[in-house]
Amino acid sequence: MLRSAATSRVLTRAIKAYREGDFAAARAGVDEVVAATEPRGSDSQETHRRSMRLMAVALRAEIAAKQGDDAVTRASIEEGFALWAEAQQRRSGIGIRSAEAFASWEKWARGWLERSRGTHA
Repeated sequence: MLRSAATSRVLTRAIKAYREGDFAAARAGVDEVVAATEPRGSDSQETHRRSMRLMAVALRAEIAAKQGDDAVTRASIEEGFALWAEAQQRRSGIGIRSAEAFASWEKWARGWLERSRGTHA
């Protein structure tokens, strides 16, 4: 549980750095959260781990896009879609705010993928 709390703090700092335009610090933070949320640990913490990972992966996609890192953007978008599909199958506490936030991110992600196909065709 202490590890989850520490990881949550890192994610919070990464989100703050992103909002402030410090993409290098934001990217370092989300990369740390992604590494810390690899599948492991107790079942009781699995929902929290997956939720944090989804938020980190989604933010990493946006940061990588701003940094011009297409490979990481694409991989993060794909993982974000997979994590969301998994969460929907589990029905593990997906609230309306999470669904709305994902819908907004999904719109951005699909738009990025479409634009990316146009520039790399």
